Amino acid sequence: MKKNLHSADTMFVLLLFALFIITALFVTVSGAIAYRNSVVQMDERFNKQTCINYITAKVRANNDADKITLGELDGINTLCINDTIDGINYVTYIYQYDGAIRELFCNAEISLPPSSGSALTEAKAISFAKEGSLLEITLTDNEDKTTLFYINAL
Repeated sequence: MKKNLHSADTMFVLLLFALFIITALFVTVSGAIAYRNSVVQMDERFNKQTCINYITAKVRANNDADKITLGELDGINTLCINDTIDGINYVTYIYQYDGAIRELFCNAEISLPPSSGSALTEAKAISFAKEGSLLEITLTDNEDKTTLFYINAL
């Protein structure tokens, strides 16, 4: 009789331990999934916010009459920031090419391919429109989420 009682006690302890292990494994896996989702969301927000803040800062730093224009670089819609340094005209192009928002700074007389620009952040598309002094920018990230923002440009 005592042997059966002892076996039941051992079985109960083993079942309780197995339940503890299963619960611990469930909590660990749930935490890992939540962490992975948080990292993905933070990366998406970082790419979008970096792009928005960078373009806004570039426009505000060069917000003089006729410095901010819209143009094309090999058929790609670009934001052009024109500048004159030591009597030489330069242009900064901001555009989307090959899965990234890019920036290309070059002499206004030189025509370079879009692949020459430096990649800033990942994005699927960006478009620019200007009505009066209002610059409208539409940014589409790699998850097909579109963000529309406006900057006051002279």
